[in-house]
Amino acid sequence: MNPSPLDLVPIDLTKARVLISNDDGIEARGLQVLEEVVRPLVGELWVSAPAEGHSGASAMVSLRREIAIEPRGERRFAVTGRPADSLLAALRITMADAPPDLVLSGINHGVNIGGDLIYSGTVGVAIAAALNRIPAIALSADHPERQPVSDATWDDVASHLPAVLDALCRRGIRRGGALGVNFPVAVSDPEPLFVRQGTSGDTMVYRPLPGGGNRYILHHEGGAPGDLDGTDLGAITAGRIGVTPLTIDRTDHALLRRIAEAN
Repeated sequence: MNPSPLDLVPIDLTKARVLISNDDGIEARGLQVLEEVVRPLVGELWVSAPAEGHSGASAMVSLRREIAIEPRGERRFAVTGRPADSLLAALRITMADAPPDLVLSGINHGVNIGGDLIYSGTVGVAIAAALNRIPAIALSADHPERQPVSDATWDDVASHLPAVLDALCRRGIRRGGALGVNFPVAVSDPEPLFVRQGTSGDTMVYRPLPGGGNRYILHHEGGAPGDLDGTDLGAITAGRIGVTPLTIDRTDHALLRRIAEAN
């Protein structure tokens, strides 16, 4: 099927070769949920995920550092590197002869909205896939502040995920771009809502370790204020499944237009 003028690529999940990865590690519950839900929906499923969790790694790669690719079952591999390493290891090595039609990253333990997109390893995997011209979706699930994602939320996400993936893949994913999908703690409306990235700022804080001295640990503090109208934060706040189109292009096009108009 030929892409539309926007270069949207529809994907037939029943025939698709799908690669899943994440940033929480190959043993993470979110990856397990994703694998369980997606396996019966697709033509062929592959897993390439970090051997350990690397939240906040963005699209960092282990440049000029040794990594290992460890088989963990049929078409399943743990990579001793960052999330983007796992994606690249699949594209360049384990799936080099037959690359995936779609990359799914997640399901992250916590939403990736607003400023979080800068740091997110889950989104980093999707952006690295987009850089390689492969359609990608980054999936994240919300949780109450300072608590893990509950079994009820995982069940809720699993129940809605097949329909969400089907709708997004039928619509098509822009080549050279990706989609960021965030599930609320409890879904109030199953229809995916397309929204923009919110304006919430940096939510990272250092906390001193016990005993004093100059030792600290970095934590992610959720709940940063930001615009609600038409944003990813607004969707989550309303109990909606927010879908944000993402791109590898970081150009400030509005500023370029303003400069052009001024000349």
